[in-house]
Amino acid sequence: MSELNARLRDEIDDQVAEALDAYLAEPGRLPRTRTWPLWLAIILTNVAWLVVTTT
Repeated sequence: MSELNARLRDEIDDQVAEALDAYLAEPGRLPRTRTWPLWLAIILTNVAWLVVTTT
């Protein structure tokens, strides 16, 4: 079961990184000052989920 969690965690990390890279790679798409709270919330949610599922 822990191996499945590790694979799932790695897959989620990869998908988040790819989505962020794709978002930032679009021309004229630099993070705006107003969007940083949204990204912070997404990151904190992912970290909290990873902590809960790995313990």
